[in-house]
Amino acid sequence: MTKSRDVASGSFNDGISVDNISIDGTEIDLSSGDLTVDVAGDIIFDADGGDFLFRDNANNEMTIKVNDGSNIDFISNNADHDIRFRGVDGSTTITALTLDMSDAGTAIFNNKVGIGTSSPDGQLHLFTSDASITPDADADDFIIEANGAAGMTIGSSASSVGSIRFADSGSPRAGMIYYDHVGNAMRLYTAATERMRITSGGDVQIGTTTARPDNYNGSGSGTEVSALGLLRIARNGDLVVLNRISTDGDFINFSKDASGFGQIGVSGGNNLYISGTATAHAGVTFATRSVLPSLEGALNDDGTDLGQNGNVFRDIYAGNTSISTSDQNKKQQIASLTDAEITAAKALSKLFKTFKWNDAVEAKGDNARTHTGVIAQQIETAMSDAGLDAGKYAFFISGTWWETQTEVAAVEADEENGIEAKDAYTRTDTYQTQEEAPEGATERNRKGIRYPELLAFIGAATEQRLTSIESRLTALEGE
Repeated sequence: MTKSRDVASGSFNDGISVDNISIDGTEIDLSSGDLTVDVAGDIIFDADGGDFLFRDNANNEMTIKVNDGSNIDFISNNADHDIRFRGVDGSTTITALTLDMSDAGTAIFNNKVGIGTSSPDGQLHLFTSDASITPDADADDFIIEANGAAGMTIGSSASSVGSIRFADSGSPRAGMIYYDHVGNAMRLYTAATERMRITSGGDVQIGTTTARPDNYNGSGSGTEVSALGLLRIARNGDLVVLNRISTDGDFINFSKDASGFGQIGVSGGNNLYISGTATAHAGVTFATRSVLPSLEGALNDDGTDLGQNGNVFRDIYAGNTSISTSDQNKKQQIASLTDAEITAAKALSKLFKTFKWNDAVEAKGDNARTHTGVIAQQIETAMSDAGLDAGKYAFFISGTWWETQTEVAAVEADEENGIEAKDAYTRTDTYQTQEEAPEGATERNRKGIRYPELLAFIGAATEQRLTSIESRLTALEGE
């Protein structure tokens, strides 16, 4: 059936073929064949707010619903029937997008999805502006690109958590980056176990979820780097292993206020050294069966002391006595004792006494042991009586230093900031010269004796006296 009628005026025009169609309520059945609408202009459907129904063999398959001119709904009317968008790629018909109605409308894209770009570099590419990037082939599933700042936000409530999880066939959370909004802590998981935590205060805890691992009580293990720069390590075994590859040199350097003052390292292939590097500061090197002195970071000969005025060692345990340099090439002004020195030595030999140390009596009472020796002040007086200055002889030592006393207040514990509790105490600071001592420092003096040199002095005088006596006896016997 072919009619020509202007639809707007109620008449058909040439160019529309109608066969079995309902017009104005009158149904024209189409038992076979196609319906062709061929017009030179637009085809306009106006349902006045109604629905457009698509049927197959009288079954309502799909509806296009116009909601008061605001929204348009595409509805698949049969249960679990998907909506698919299909096209031809080259010569192959493909399904570009499927809306799975059996799964609440899950969208299934056949290939890449680009938002902001028509040439996505990955499965999902969120593009703001060109940053000239080339993503790795094994990390191009989700791309966020912007020529400037780019980022992703995971939002959750203040009483909940946000996370990124890494799953495999054995675990839905084999790895995880996890933020706890309640405690404001960031956590890192591997093998489904928490390995590291950054607390709300900025402390980094590794292998532990407890602040101050071990807590000085011998239990617990882990590492904590506090936001204040304090490192704590606790474990049953080696705490730090340092391996310098190939060359000798420093393992650790120490600085204060940007100025270096010390180092620990290796020299000679396997000699450990601990050195002060500031001016005139000492150190030691642990060599084969020996401990060697150093000065300002370098091995040194005859330039460092063990102890100082006001800071002396108590006891030295040794299998042999000390060895003192006595090489003639190192000496000058070699001479026998003078008569005045012999006179002084005779007096010195009579000054050996027994005594007990004050601190030993304070600690042990009557059980303090008795020592034998001389009194340095008496040695000084005897030398003066003989017309000699004791200070010019190496067996007599008079050391002066300066001290200050500082009262240090007690400290309350503050675990959040890594501060430990400490009792109040008095700190004593010593200074070896008056120039470096602060104003008001107390001057101290302690006298001492080098016993090997004192006994050598007395021995030399005794030998010279005996030689003189023997000479006189020989002369008398010859008369």
